Amino acid sequence: MFALGYTIDIISLMALTLCVGFVVDDAVVMLENIVRHMEHGEDRMTAALKGAREIGFTIMSMTLSLAAVFIPVLFMGGVVGRLLHEFAIVIGAAVLVSGIVSLTLTPMLCSRFLKPPHGDRHNRLYQASERFFEGMLRTYDRTLQWVLGHGRTTMVALLLTFVLTAYFFIIIPKGFIRARTTARSSRSRRRRRTSRSTRWWSTSGRWRT
Repeated sequence: MFALGYTIDIISLMALTLCVGFVVDDAVVMLENIVRHMEHGEDRMTAALKGAREIGFTIMSMTLSLAAVFIPVLFMGGVVGRLLHEFAIVIGAAVLVSGIVSLTLTPMLCSRFLKPPHGDRHNRLYQASERFFEGMLRTYDRTLQWVLGHGRTTMVALLLTFVLTAYFFIIIPKGFIRARTTARSSRSRRRRRTSRSTRWWSTSGRWRT
């Protein structure tokens, strides 16, 4: 931000707040894969090398796709484009930096400081959360198998989603400020001016502008 001449304001703070989840997500994916290898009995160096090799392409694709989402915002014109230009630059740069850190610094730190999970006794909260995540995994497995087993139904639902998206995009009003809201605000201002003029006439017997 300093190199680009940006300051800490509402827009940059909003970008930094939103990118916290993106930054943490890349490192968590890498860390989870390395820990999975260590739970299978591998040492931390081997687990870090294998985990980074297996998940590297995934993190790179996640980082590039997230950064690409904000490219249209960067090239928007008008008042909205000027407002969100700094937002797109800050959040895009943060996402790219998080991807680089997850591919380089995170595996290196895991290979040096991560402790083997064998022999550790976990508390009840950890065990309860593990049962919850295992239940989610089983639910996801069942739903994924159903979707893969009903290919035609899935494709019909996908096409229907595309059609409904295009339909709602056409019929829903679009704009920076709704015209109805603007008209309502104008009528409210006229009513307030009329009310003030009426009160002045009733007290002084004449109009005043």
